[in-house]
Amino acid sequence: KNGLNVPVLVIKPKFDNRYSENKIVSHDGLTVESLSVNTLSDIPEVDRNTVIFIDECQFFMEPYFDGDIIEWVYGKMLQGNNIMVTGLDTDWESKPFIITSKLLAMATEVTKITANCTVCGRDAKRTYKKTKSGGPVELGVDDIYESRCTEHWNCN
Repeated sequence: KNGLNVPVLVIKPKFDNRYSENKIVSHDGLTVESLSVNTLSDIPEVDRNTVIFIDECQFFMEPYFDGDIIEWVYGKMLQGNNIMVTGLDTDWESKPFIITSKLLAMATEVTKITANCTVCGRDAKRTYKKTKSGGPVELGVDDIYESRCTEHWNCN
């Protein structure tokens, strides 16, 4: 619960353990306690008054997560829960993450936040992968990825 006495459920995929097993940690060090989950059965039942936060939604897919998070979110929306979700909408090749795309389509409000391009400082709307190897998902921070504007995203 928070200062407003509203129940809150904060969840993240267990797969994302870059900074912490049981906290969401921003790149600049802000933290909040969270429940790390591998499967839908790891998520406790909550009543309609509970506000639900989901972090790194793009990881709520096989093989990183077992269950249909889209249907779960839809059910919670029908139940009346307020749900806030964060995550990347595209991978390092600028291909959409399906989970994020489906959640965006269901959203009543969308706010896109950008970082600063590591080359020029402008709004970065893309993720640049330094190594160009691996699949669409590889955990990492600035050792593997950089934020880039569209002009510098495809540059070496």
